[in-house]
Amino acid sequence: MSQPQPVPKPRPGSLFEAVRLFLKHTTFHGLRHIFLTGSYPRRLVWLLAFLTALALLFTWSSNRVRYLLSSPVHSKIHMVYGKRLVFPAVTICNQNRVLPARMGKPDLFLAGRWLGMLGRNLQVLPGVRESFSGADQRWAAFSRLLDFSHFLPPPRDSHPSMRQLLDRLGHQLEEMLLYCRFQGELCGPRNFSTVSPEASPHTYSHRPYTHPVGLLRRYVPYKTSLPR
Repeated sequence: MSQPQPVPKPRPGSLFEAVRLFLKHTTFHGLRHIFLTGSYPRRLVWLLAFLTALALLFTWSSNRVRYLLSSPVHSKIHMVYGKRLVFPAVTICNQNRVLPARMGKPDLFLAGRWLGMLGRNLQVLPGVRESFSGADQRWAAFSRLLDFSHFLPPPRDSHPSMRQLLDRLGHQLEEMLLYCRFQGELCGPRNFSTVSPEASPHTYSHRPYTHPVGLLRRYVPYKTSLPR
């Protein structure tokens, strides 16, 4: 009767011995209990627990992995508030020189030629008369002012200056400026000054604040010149 052959022990330095030493000394949770110690049912329970934990880890981390594979780009913005903006910060212009609804016959007598509506001897230019003939009813009252047949001009010493005339008949900033915010604070027409009233009567430039707060945000000018 032949004797059973002894199971050869792994040689030092072999792959099996290296794996056994790794499992014996590893601190990775559960591996030692799965491969080295305990009965088979106990090792099976540890294997199921290990696989469950590994599956939960991959499930919770999958969205981060997909996010990483999408090559995300982050933009970091650091806003620095300007303490002082160089003049002019904002300029608001209205190309309509006057509001026709505010004009009277004396105003047309004084500014008609300057507005390009009257010729010599207070004669209405043909192009102006044609444009008003096809206009709607809103311009009917203004077109009647162009008749100077029975008009008596005011005395010369009572004529207003061009600046006074434009201030009374022109577009005011209070009517054009709907919303204003500068350097983090609300502003208004008081923070603007008129620029070149003779050449461009409705051009306003912003006067920068003297206190260091905020940043220029938004200016929204809008106004219609139709008679009201």
